[in-house]
Amino acid sequence: MLPREIWNDGRKLKLPALRSGASNYDYIMYRAAYEITHCLEKWLKVPLDYNETFLPAVLMLNPYAGPVWMHSDQGQEIGDIRTVIKQTRRAKKSVKESIRLEYAGEKGASDDELARALRRMKGLPPPVSLWIENAACQTHLEWAGLLDHIDVLFSEYAKERGGNSGHQRARTVAIVVRALFEVHSDERITLGITEQVPEGSFGKCLQEVFSWAGIPVNFYRYAREARQLARDDHQLKKYIDILQEHYVEEPPTPRGHIIYL
Repeated sequence: MLPREIWNDGRKLKLPALRSGASNYDYIMYRAAYEITHCLEKWLKVPLDYNETFLPAVLMLNPYAGPVWMHSDQGQEIGDIRTVIKQTRRAKKSVKESIRLEYAGEKGASDDELARALRRMKGLPPPVSLWIENAACQTHLEWAGLLDHIDVLFSEYAKERGGNSGHQRARTVAIVVRALFEVHSDERITLGITEQVPEGSFGKCLQEVFSWAGIPVNFYRYAREARQLARDDHQLKKYIDILQEHYVEEPPTPRGHIIYL
């Protein structure tokens, strides 16, 4: 999920320097959330004083709303989803066999079968491989339960995507940015007439957010889809409701001197 290019006011900038050897998933997610929040505040011209400062970025990057990949070739992510489902189901068969061998008293063969399953899962792109690396499973049955959850998560995500082509993460991010403009801005949502040069705050903001989120697609298609949504569209309305629920209004300016007691 590292950015491949960064955009600012329609100009491509050098990639930011990350800390030496940065490969930690949590750090990369934090860095992305921090930069996305800064970008949103710049274009919306308001401080995002939510109960959770990173709430808008979390809505965009939330791995439970859909996978967040951390390799460079995200592209049409459906291929990765199918790979995860296929490999997870193969690993589940190996774990099931390891449980059978364990009950049969063949501990060595059982452990080998479990290790084979875990190697398969660790070969998948993050966050899946990281879930396996950091899992607190102690028994073969607990590993079987974790793989069941992963299978369900990605199967449901693939089902929700249905026949939607393109990059679902990009689509979600564009709708969240549209929701933010609905909540915080009185500006008209404009894109401009060319795909490469955004005009107006919405288009420029989305282009920059895509770059910080590490989404390697052209902003225009998804910005246009988000702009065309009716304000009562169920997904757009869901994000608007969440943002409004957690928004903290700025306290009024005092009319006189503040007296501390």
